[in-house]
Amino acid sequence: MFLKAKPIWVEKKDNDYNRFCGFAFYFERQKGAHYVKLAACDAYQLYLNGKFVAQGPARCAKGIYRLDIIELPIELLSKENTLFIFVAGYGINCYEYACGDPFLQLEVCCSDQILLYTDENASAFDVPQKKQKVLRYSFQRAFTEVWELNENYAALLEGKLVVNKIPAVVQPPKKIISRNSNYPLYHEVLPTILCGGKMEMDEKYYVPKIIQGPPYLEPRKNFMAYSRKELDTDLYNELCSMRAEITEKAGKEVISEGEFTLYDYSLDASGLIHVCVEAEKDSTFYIIFDEILTEGDIDPFRLSCINCVKYTLKKGVYDFLTFEPYTFRYAKIFCQRGRVKINRAAIKEVANPVTDKISFECSCAEIKKIFDAAVNTFKYNAVDIFMDCPSRERAGWLCDGYFTGRIEHLLTGENKIEHDFLENFLMADPVESIPAEMLPQCYPSDHPDGAFISTWAMWFVIELEAYIEETGDINLLEKARKKVYQLFSYFTEYENEDGFLEDLPKIFIEWSKAAEYTAGVNYCANMLYAYTLNKAGKLYSDAVFLKKSEKLKQMIRQKSFNGKFFADHSIREGESLVLKDEVSEICQYYAFYTGIADKKLYPDLWKTLIEEFGPARKKNNAYPDVCFANAFIGNYLRLSLLERNKCYDLLLKEIKAYFGYMAKKTMTLWENDTDFASCNHGFACYVIKWIVMALTGYAGLNKNNECLIDAFNFVDQDCFLKIYVKSDLQILIRQSEHQITIKKQS
Repeated sequence: MFLKAKPIWVEKKDNDYNRFCGFAFYFERQKGAHYVKLAACDAYQLYLNGKFVAQGPARCAKGIYRLDIIELPIELLSKENTLFIFVAGYGINCYEYACGDPFLQLEVCCSDQILLYTDENASAFDVPQKKQKVLRYSFQRAFTEVWELNENYAALLEGKLVVNKIPAVVQPPKKIISRNSNYPLYHEVLPTILCGGKMEMDEKYYVPKIIQGPPYLEPRKNFMAYSRKELDTDLYNELCSMRAEITEKAGKEVISEGEFTLYDYSLDASGLIHVCVEAEKDSTFYIIFDEILTEGDIDPFRLSCINCVKYTLKKGVYDFLTFEPYTFRYAKIFCQRGRVKINRAAIKEVANPVTDKISFECSCAEIKKIFDAAVNTFKYNAVDIFMDCPSRERAGWLCDGYFTGRIEHLLTGENKIEHDFLENFLMADPVESIPAEMLPQCYPSDHPDGAFISTWAMWFVIELEAYIEETGDINLLEKARKKVYQLFSYFTEYENEDGFLEDLPKIFIEWSKAAEYTAGVNYCANMLYAYTLNKAGKLYSDAVFLKKSEKLKQMIRQKSFNGKFFADHSIREGESLVLKDEVSEICQYYAFYTGIADKKLYPDLWKTLIEEFGPARKKNNAYPDVCFANAFIGNYLRLSLLERNKCYDLLLKEIKAYFGYMAKKTMTLWENDTDFASCNHGFACYVIKWIVMALTGYAGLNKNNECLIDAFNFVDQDCFLKIYVKSDLQILIRQSEHQITIKKQS
C-alpha cells in the first residue's frame, strides 16, 4: 500500500482522550497529477494551501485501516505547496469509530514519484485551538467541539505558522487494506435567515435538562470520558443557562452581544459546518442546531446529543469548518460576547456522490417530494459505511444495512459500500463482553457494555444472501462461512424440543409494544430464524439448515396462529408452552414477510391486513387489541409485502400517508413515525425501491448486468427516471412511453 511512508504519531499519555494533532508537509509541484495516499486513526481532515480537500477515513474493523487515495485539485496547486492535516485520536469507546491507537501514514505522489512521506522527521504539533477536555457529544459518538481561535488560524492551515511543534514518533506497522466505497461529495447547503432575537447566558437561568437514553456526561465503568470536574468547557451547563426570546421577524447578519439569528437550511442536511465570520471585536458565539424546531426554537438535547459548537475568537476575519459532521435543518448562532458579522453559515455536505446523477420526475408532486427526501436520506447515510443516522450515532447497524444496501444496488448497479460494510463485520475480533459466536449489533464500534441484538445478527445473513444474489461475490461468501456457522451454533443452544428458540436473550422486534412480548418463545424472532436458516441453507447448500427452516415454519403455523392472528409469544407453564393473548401488528407482517404465511394459506388474514390495517388504522381501529406497528421495521415490512404482491396503487397511497408529512417537514425520512428521534435514518431510503417499482417496474440490474423489469405491472402515472449504474451505464426510464433505454454514459 505504501512504499516509503511509516505510521507516525506523537508521544502518548495515559487517558489521553480527544487528542488533536496537526501535521504540515511541503512539496514543489511536478508535471502530472498529484495525489495523496493516506491512512489514519481515528479521523482526519485534509487541506491543500489552506483550502479544504477531504475528510475521512473510510471506517474499518478495529486495528485494520482502509487506504484513501485522494487526487489533489489542480486549481489549488501552486509552485510551492503545503499539505496540512488534522488528525483526531479519540481513544474512547463509541459506536461511531472502532477507536484504536492514533496514527497518520501518508505519501504525496505525482505519477510514480513519491514527493514526500511520513517518518520521524515529519512536522507534528499539538492544536490547542481545539479544546481537548470537553463533554462527549452523545453516548454513541465522540466529543463536542470547542474552539479558541486567533487571527493566525488561516496561516496555521496554510502551514505558515507551525507552533507547539513536538517530535513525531514512528508507530508499529499497521494492517492497511483497500477502500471500495466512493469518495464523498462536499457540496454546500446555504440557509435563509428565519428570525432573530435576544438571548442571554447566566447561571441564574440554569435549569437542568433531562437527556434521554444512556448517560454520557460523566465517565463510568466501561464508558470513557473526561470527568466534568476537569473540563475546559462544560457545554451542557452553558446551554442549560441560556434563555432566548424571539423579538424580530427577520434576523441579522451582524450579531451583537446578547443577540441571535436563526437559520433554516430547507432540509435536514448532514456535513461539516462552514462559517465565514468577521469578529469586529474579541467575541464568543455558539452554533446551536437540530433537525426540527421545538415550540419555535431549537432544543439542543432533543436527540440525546449536545447539538452545539462553541467558538471564542480574537478580533479578525475567519473561515473555518467543524472537524466532525453534524446533521440539522435549523441552526441558531448566538453571540454571547462581542460582535460578529456572519458572512457565511453553510453545511458542507458529506454525501454519497451518486445522488448527483439521479433525476426523477413524476406527475404526482407528493410522490416526487417523498422520492427526493428518500434520496437525501440515502446520500447522507451511505458514505463509507451504511449508517443508521448521520446525527447522534453515525453507526453501522445490522438490519438497517440490509435496506440501505438494496438501494445502493438499485441506484448504482454495484455494492461497493455494502462490500466494506459486511467485510468490516467479518474482520471484527470477538468482543469480550458479548458471546464469542455473536456479531456486534453495529460495527465498527466498541461494545464494552455487553450490548448486542440476537435478531439483528440474523439480518447479517439475510443481507449477505441479498448481496451475493446481486454481485455473485463468492470470495466474500466464503470469507463469511465461519462467522455464519458460528452464529448458528449460538442459536442452537437456545432451541427447545420443538426447534423453537426459547428465552433467546437480547431480542429486538421494533420500537412498539411488541417489544414487551419477547419472553418465552417469541414468534417474530422464530419467524426470522426460520427465514435466516433458509437463506443460509441456500447460500451454503446446507440441507440441514433448509430442513430445520421448513420444520420451524410448520411449527410456528401450528403454535402461533390463534385462528385469526399470529400471536406474539408462548410462555412455559410447567412442562407446556402456553400461547398468550398478546398480538401485535408487526407479528403479522413478520409472518408474511418470512414465508410463514401467504395470501393462499391465510386469505382472511391477508384481506384483513390489506383492508383494515395500514396508516389509517390509528383513526379507524377495528382491532384495538392488536398493538400498532412503528415505522421500523413494521411499516417497512408491510410496504414490502404490498410491493411483493403487486398492490402498487395501495402501495403509493400508503407511501404518501406514511412519509408525506416527513418529506414536508425535513425533506428526509425518519426513524419512527413521529419526530421523537432521528429525522434522517438510513433504512428509510428503501422508499426509493417501492416508488420505482410501483411507477416503472424497474428492480435494478442483476449480476449479469441485465435489467430486472416487470413491464406489465405498475401504476399508470407519467414519470421519468434517470440513474447511472456501474460507473459508465446510464438507465433512462420514461413510463409514459413504456420505454427503457440503457446506454453508455457520455
